[in-house]
Amino acid sequence: MKRPHSIELFSSLTVLSILIILYNTHSIFLIVSFFLISLLILVLSGDTFFDNAVPMFREMGIGDMYAGTIFIGLASVLDEIALSVSSLIFHHPEIGIGAVEGSNFITMIFFTAIVALIYLKVVRSFMIDMTIIMALAVISIGLSIVYNYIPWYLSTLLFVPFIIYVSVKAKGNRDPNDKDKQSYSAVLLILAFVLIFISSDVLVRSTIEIARYTGISAIALSVYGIGLISSLPEIIMILVSLLGGRKTVSMGIFTGSTVYKMSLIPGFIALAEPTGFREVFYLLLAMLIMSSFVLTVGMITGRKYRKKWILIKPR
Repeated sequence: MKRPHSIELFSSLTVLSILIILYNTHSIFLIVSFFLISLLILVLSGDTFFDNAVPMFREMGIGDMYAGTIFIGLASVLDEIALSVSSLIFHHPEIGIGAVEGSNFITMIFFTAIVALIYLKVVRSFMIDMTIIMALAVISIGLSIVYNYIPWYLSTLLFVPFIIYVSVKAKGNRDPNDKDKQSYSAVLLILAFVLIFISSDVLVRSTIEIARYTGISAIALSVYGIGLISSLPEIIMILVSLLGGRKTVSMGIFTGSTVYKMSLIPGFIALAEPTGFREVFYLLLAMLIMSSFVLTVGMITGRKYRKKWILIKPR
């Protein structure tokens, strides 16, 4: 994909700003147009973000795995964060919970079916990530079985795996290999970051408006509608990094964004407003099954490559 110039990003930002100002429209044609334009801008800004973020982190001595899981993973969930805040403002926390878990479910299917089965050697580097995701799924399932509305103090249980995750990742964040240093633009990086947030927000808003025309319920919309659309940033970022040959970054984006969406976002929602996981029980169960599968695949391939290394190791 052609790297955009600053003027292209400024123009995109201006167009999106005008769309947001004029967003109070009841024309289904304009709403669908907003959806398509935002999707195109999301692809463009996701590509630009990667082209500049990865070289910047490498120059700082931060490895691809840590950059993908912590920093770029956070950027990919900005739309879910914004949606969760809105759901709390309007006192509908179940919409925020449904959206993030629906998004997790969709990205996990994508990840399991494509990335984990194609890049088996890379999976071995993310065993701790999959273990944390499994732990978060187990905690969430347990809370969904016991409580209709999670007590605020128990919502903090979701923060514990996240703290462990960040602590473990922080120990291995330095990458001594600096042979791949490339130039980057801080201006483009910031603009792309802003565009990811704005285009994701317009995508979600457009989906809500389209669903209103179809009469879909709020819960179904949050899980299967908003969840589908809000998973697009992660999927697009993963695809962009894969096409660029950045396998470690792409897997880091998935694991990092999933941990964020299974720990911090639902944890803060449950902490701020009475809600529970009961309506997304089966999604959480599916997440547990798929994460267990990926972890098992990683363990099997790990033994395979360790055995191969022992056979070829010089005596």
